[in-house]
Formats: sequence, C-alpha cells, structure tokens
Amino acid sequence: MTRIEAARRRASGAKQIAVAAAAAGFLATLLLARASHPGQAATSPSSRAGSQSRMQSSSSDDTFDYGSASVAPSSSSSSQAQTGVS
Repeated sequence: MTRIEAARRRASGAKQIAVAAAAAGFLATLLLARASHPGQAATSPSSRAGSQSRMQSSSSDDTFDYGSASVAPSSSSSSQAQTGVS
C-alpha cells in the first residue's frame, strides 16, 4: 500500500466519523427541542374538547371596554407646534 492510498483510507474514515457525529448531533438537538417545546401534538381529543368548552365559557365573561372613540387633543395643551423654520 502506498502512502497516497493510506492517506485516502484515513481521510475516508475521518469523513465517515464526521458524518456520523453530525447525524448524532442533529438527532440530539431535535430531541432536546422536542422535549423543551412539546406543543399540543400529544393531547387526546377528549382533553382538547374539555379545553374548548372552558374557552367558550370564559369568552362569554369578557367585559373589556375600549373606552371612548374621541381623537380630540386634550384641553390642557398650552404650547403650539412650530410650523416654520427659524
């Protein structure tokens, strides 16, 4: 075996190790992200129905008021805006 062939074999082995390490790192990251952000994919349909009925009952209790629709300036504004350049 020549020195070139040995170097190619070492490089091929190193590439395979790098690909395996990258795949393992990707899987570990994927699993950690899944564990930290579970979402709602694991809930059963019956628990979703219960949460929907709770949301419907709480939405009827909304008493938020948007206030008046006035856009007039306040009566305490004593200074005027400058409209020209001095």
